[in-house]
Amino acid sequence: MTTAERTPNQPAPDGTETTAEQSQVKDVLERAVADPEFGRQLLDDPDTALAGYQLTEVQLLLLRSLDEEDLAKLTPENLEEFFAVDSAVYTPEDAAMVQQGYEMYDDELDDEQP
Repeated sequence: MTTAERTPNQPAPDGTETTAEQSQVKDVLERAVADPEFGRQLLDDPDTALAGYQLTEVQLLLLRSLDEEDLAKLTPENLEEFFAVDSAVYTPEDAAMVQQGYEMYDDELDDEQP
């Protein structure tokens, strides 16, 4: 199947995301940078903020894992750089490992607080 034969959100045969899928994540991040109210909603209630976007489970996991520090680092100028650098392909197993890492980190932070 060639790129032209796939629907816009259908994964490529090698499992990589299509440009349309990456565009959805980019749209969310651009909106979060440009609209502080949406950015706050993305942090506080990601499921509501992401309603209407067509995202994969891995993309949802990524966006749900964002924190204030992550959003503060993003600017309109560095979003392009972020997408050029963050082009790794994650499998569901990778996503589960990332989530476990976040949970372990959160547990460590909780243990450090008085």
